Amino acid sequence: MAKEYKPIPKRLDGKNKLVGLTAQIEADLKAYCKEKGIESENECIRQAIIKFIDSDYDDNTLKLTGLKDIREQLSQLRDMNSVLFNYLNLMHINLLAYLPEIADELKKAAYTSSSARHEKFFNGFRERLKGDPPMFEKLLHTYVSNG
Repeated sequence: MAKEYKPIPKRLDGKNKLVGLTAQIEADLKAYCKEKGIESENECIRQAIIKFIDSDYDDNTLKLTGLKDIREQLSQLRDMNSVLFNYLNLMHINLLAYLPEIADELKKAAYTSSSARHEKFFNGFRERLKGDPPMFEKLLHTYVSNG
């Protein structure tokens, strides 16, 4: 029983485009295909079109896109810092407005007490950060990736 012939599916399954070639262009195309080991003129033209289209996206274009992304991220960070600063400034003004100044003889004791409370608060804050592994994993990933 003879083998059944199955045509190889075409990579170019779109509409046929007719382009007139001069004898010189056709000879150059055949020579180029033979030299580069390209099996058909259609494949050569397909590769040329892809190379032409992809040439718009060279390394400089990709670098420019990366720089634009970094610029946007820096702008967002600047905005976040501005919001944080405004919040802290307003909170400080609020504290000064609602807490009256204390007498001089109480200032040393108040400072000692506030230092102890601050230390206790900060230790609690550090413990809370230790309990947030995803944040540390993200920071470590960012450090390792960018380092």
